[in-house]
Amino acid sequence: MVRNIILGNQALTILETGNHYGNMNASQSFYPESYTPEMRWSAFLKRRLMVGRVAGFDGHKMFMADQEHKRGTWFEITQDYVEANPEGWTDIPEDILIVTDRTPGVVIGHPVADCPVIMAYDPRHQALAVGHCSADLIDKKMPMLVIDALEEAHASRDEEILTYVSACAGRTWTYDSYPKWATDEEAWKDAITLGEDGLYHIDLRKVVLKQLRERRVGGIMMSPFDTITDPNFYSNSAARVDPSKKGRNFAGGFFH
Repeated sequence: MVRNIILGNQALTILETGNHYGNMNASQSFYPESYTPEMRWSAFLKRRLMVGRVAGFDGHKMFMADQEHKRGTWFEITQDYVEANPEGWTDIPEDILIVTDRTPGVVIGHPVADCPVIMAYDPRHQALAVGHCSADLIDKKMPMLVIDALEEAHASRDEEILTYVSACAGRTWTYDSYPKWATDEEAWKDAITLGEDGLYHIDLRKVVLKQLRERRVGGIMMSPFDTITDPNFYSNSAARVDPSKKGRNFAGGFFH
């Protein structure tokens, strides 16, 4: 399954692979113990190339941010950077990636399981910013920081930016205690609730939506899919009881 979602312009494609092409990263935890690092990266590259053939890009030209800083730092993938790194998937310490129509066919995104990827598109400047938003990064307002990155890089305006929130865990995601990463009580108000089952139910979408609305962006599109319950997606949470759910989906975007 490759979902091509048009966000405001035919020149931009938002991409979600689900689990149809297999695990979309090279982490050792998702491969047999007998696999060497070279074997893992070779298998991952084959999957990237398969997705690229279907969606219309070169699977070598895929990049993700390592998010080492966790404060909204950003990096723009330029043509010079692509040419210097023809195999893609480099080590980029920043939190957010940006790409423009000047680098067509270059994909930015993240391999994810239950966390949403926030994508922000500025049609005036033909620029896309992408950030992985785990629960702790949502607590740090990463969805807003993705918007900030576009503003800093391209003088984008909130009201012009169109956003997409990828598939992620729904309210079926639970903790047996109040999560320690939820430090912003106001942000998580009504989004972390104690159920009759004695578990804390977490609504990531509600907090992301609240933050994007606070920024008054021009448009918000949210994937309807719950990675925990949908058989077409990998899920960390569901993998605890269902080994077939162990893996990473890929969510990102590119210009044609």
